[in-house]
Amino acid sequence: MDARSSPADQPMALTELLQLRDEKLNTHPLIKDQVIAPTPAIKEAFEIVEDALLHYESGVCFIAESRFGKTFAINLIEATVTQHFADVPRLRVNAKEHDHPTERGLYTDLLLDLGHGSPNTGTAIARRIRVYSLMLTAAQANASDRILLFVDEAQNWKEADFTHMRDLSNDLTRQGISLVVVLFGHHQLNTLRTDLRTAKRTDLIGRFLLTLYAFHGIRSEQDLLATLQCYDDPDIFEFPSHSRVCISSFFMPRAYDAGWRIQREARACWDAFATFRNHRTGQSGEIGMKWVGGAIRDFLCTHMDEDRRDFQASRDAWIQAVQRSGFEATLAQDLAGL
Repeated sequence: MDARSSPADQPMALTELLQLRDEKLNTHPLIKDQVIAPTPAIKEAFEIVEDALLHYESGVCFIAESRFGKTFAINLIEATVTQHFADVPRLRVNAKEHDHPTERGLYTDLLLDLGHGSPNTGTAIARRIRVYSLMLTAAQANASDRILLFVDEAQNWKEADFTHMRDLSNDLTRQGISLVVVLFGHHQLNTLRTDLRTAKRTDLIGRFLLTLYAFHGIRSEQDLLATLQCYDDPDIFEFPSHSRVCISSFFMPRAYDAGWRIQREARACWDAFATFRNHRTGQSGEIGMKWVGGAIRDFLCTHMDEDRRDFQASRDAWIQAVQRSGFEATLAQDLAGL
C-alpha cells in the first residue's frame, strides 16, 4: 500500500471523533491555551530571522505591543528554525530589568535561563566565562558556525548589557562562530536606540538595533482568515499526534463532517472586534493574538454542545466570544490610562 494512503492518514470516522473528544478534551492544547497559529506576522518574522541566519547577521530586532503574541512567536519561529537549520543551536533568554545593571547581574541571568547548574557562584568574570563556554560548547557539539539567541523582553536591557553582549559575540567570532541575536521587545527599544545614537554608540546600533521591525497583530479580516484557516488544517495542527484531526474538527466534529469550517467565521469575528474597538476608540487597529486566540477558544468551547450538521453561529456569538476574551476590558483600561 502507498504510504500516502495508509490507514493512519484516512479521515477518522465521526463516531471515533466524538469518542476522541470525550476522552481527550481536557488535555487538548486549545483548552490549555497552548495553540500557536502561524499568523501572517509570525511568517514574516520567520523570513527575517531566516535571512539573518543565511547571511550571518549579528542581530535583528522586533517591536511588538503587549499581548500581540511575541512570546508564542518565538516558540513557533524556534520550532521552524529547527526544521530548516537543524545544526544551529537555539538558545533563549528573558532580559531582566535591574535598577542598576551590572556585568555580574547580566551573566547570572543568562546562566539561569540557559540552565547552568551554578549561576550564582563566582566573580563576574567567572560567570562570563561560563556563559561563553556554554555557547561555545553548544556550537561545537553541533559542528555549527552559528548560534541563534532569542531574547524576549529585550527592552529591559540597557546600554551596558548590550556592550557586554557585543564583547561576548566578539569572543565567539574569534572562534569562528557567529552569534545571531534576535530581540523581541516593546516600543521602549525605540527610545533605547535614540539614546544610543545620542551617545554615539553606533557600534551597538549596528550590531543589534540596525533595523527595528514591527511585529504586528491581526491587521485585517484577511489576516484573521489566514489565522482561522490554521484551525481547519491538520497539516498545521493536529491533536492527538498523527491523528489528522484539526482543531475545528476536534471541537465541532458533526459540523466539520458536514462541511463547516471555522474560517467561514472570519467576517463575523472581525466585525465583532471592530464593534468594540470602534465603540471605544472610534478607529480600527491591530488586534493582539492573546485576544484573537481567546475569542476562538471561547467560541469553540461554548458551541461544542451545539455541534450538529446544520450548525450556524448566532448573530451575537462572536460578540460574546470577543467580550469574554477580555478585549473590551483591556481597551477600557488602556483608554483610562491615557
